[in-house]
Amino acid sequence: MPPIRKKMPASETPPAVGRAAIPWMLVGIWLLAVACGRPAFSANVMRAQMDSPGGCTGKYLDYLLARQEEKRGNWEEAARFLQKAIACDPDSSYLHRELAMVRIHQKDLPGAVQVLEALLAGDPKDVDAWMMLARIQQQAGKPAAARSSLEKALALDPERRDAYLLLGRMYLGDKNWPAAQAIFQQFVNRFPSDFAGHFFLARIYETQGRFADALTAYQRSIELDPSEEEGRYALIRLYQKMGRDDEAVRQYQALLADNPHNARAGLALALHYHQSGLGGQAAELMARFARRSLEDDEVLGVLVRDYLDGSADPQQARILLEGMLAAVPGHSDLHYLAGIVHDRMEMDDEAMAHFARVDADSQFYEEAVAQLGYLYQKHQRIPEAIDLMTEAIRQRPGNTDFRLYLGGFYEAQERYAEAEKTLLEALAMEAKNVKLLFRLGVVYDKWGRRPECIERMKQVIALAPRDANALNYLGYTYAEMGIRLDEAEQLIQQALALKPDDGYITDSLGWVYFKQGRYQEALPVLERASRLAPEDPVILEHVGDAHRQLGQVTEAVDCYRRALERKETDRQPLIDKLRKLGADVP
Repeated sequence: MPPIRKKMPASETPPAVGRAAIPWMLVGIWLLAVACGRPAFSANVMRAQMDSPGGCTGKYLDYLLARQEEKRGNWEEAARFLQKAIACDPDSSYLHRELAMVRIHQKDLPGAVQVLEALLAGDPKDVDAWMMLARIQQQAGKPAAARSSLEKALALDPERRDAYLLLGRMYLGDKNWPAAQAIFQQFVNRFPSDFAGHFFLARIYETQGRFADALTAYQRSIELDPSEEEGRYALIRLYQKMGRDDEAVRQYQALLADNPHNARAGLALALHYHQSGLGGQAAELMARFARRSLEDDEVLGVLVRDYLDGSADPQQARILLEGMLAAVPGHSDLHYLAGIVHDRMEMDDEAMAHFARVDADSQFYEEAVAQLGYLYQKHQRIPEAIDLMTEAIRQRPGNTDFRLYLGGFYEAQERYAEAEKTLLEALAMEAKNVKLLFRLGVVYDKWGRRPECIERMKQVIALAPRDANALNYLGYTYAEMGIRLDEAEQLIQQALALKPDDGYITDSLGWVYFKQGRYQEALPVLERASRLAPEDPVILEHVGDAHRQLGQVTEAVDCYRRALERKETDRQPLIDKLRKLGADVP
């Protein structure tokens, strides 16, 4: 039951171009002419050329139409207009780069590369094209090609600041410290007043254990751009690494003197005080920023970004949140964040207590309900989960996810009529919600209403043809019923193509082979499924069934026994199979 994601508002559609917009189109044409390195046309010259049957001046209009489609997010149409403009002016570097950018928006990186390579074949000195190509190659996971493109860009234009930075940071990412140092040293030599070169050199020196050099370089980067706070925080971390805590504290205090509302500095200093045994000073800062967070979301943003990130130490977040909640114990948003931290630390009781204190007017209410419902389910506290979701529906009657969860909880208690009623109410609001349709299909399956289950799964697949779970569920249902086995195999093969390493889908394919009497083919598929999902007793039982059909009694008995060890309910069929094979039942 994952947290609920808020929907983003749809972007506004740009107004249609009317008569009043024509003068601005002419301005756009003039700007395009400048951008393409060509002289601007007067209105009369443009009209004359557009009237000329042999002219190819439609490229300007095509470009403007492409830009309009870009604003609307209609990338296919934008590409079509740009291709028409390029057909009129195949030497225009600007148009080629614009088309490459559209290909990127289409998530067609090979297409973008193809456009840029065609451009560079005709004009190998186009530095902007080399830079764009390098970024695409980096994004496509081709660092060697990206570095080669950046080196070409720098050879053509040694003043390209962004080329140095991108190439140097790539070397940093590869932990190639000598190459990174060489690039950033070149950067500093060419741009001695740019803070970035000194900052990155400082990071390299710090990594190499050259703390004195790193200290000098960080201080120089701060002198060159005091407003760039990242250098200040890097310097603080270096002071702490060097054991110079007093200097680190002075830097935090300087940041707070510049901006008393600086949550990043304030919370970090509070944590430093706490870890240094200065509890009173830590509590004062935590209280200050807890109260600040009631009116400033930036405080919550810092907590999420710096302390709730997956790589962060959750213990630090726990210290801060507990200290802040001591000052404002009713702060729902802080309780939600505290719940997330305790959940990450697998402290489920504490997590549930915090999630339960998130009020309905909190921006995190829906996420907190979802998380709390999941934890109740995890601990088999289904009646509490039902009460929780019933109240949540009363608070948010339009939230169909709450009804989805409630239906699932009723299903867990085998209260299928109530589950059906709840899910149908949600579908009355969102008839094409595939999650609701899928869940209702599962309910019908468990209720013994197989035809209705099949119908719902077909609806899901019609709406979402690449829904691997629905494809697999329908295929496995056919296999269990022993019907339409060829169609079942096709459905499951489609699901497996989408999730090739899914143990349950792999088991479904093996089970179809078994039902078709293809036991030699079924066994290796079922064994692979068991390796992918080793704790699942049903898959182990299927492996045992295949061994039994092939006359491999010892192997079948071993599989049945291991399945029995893992199975908590419905154990009798496995016991019966063991006894039929003359095996002792553990």
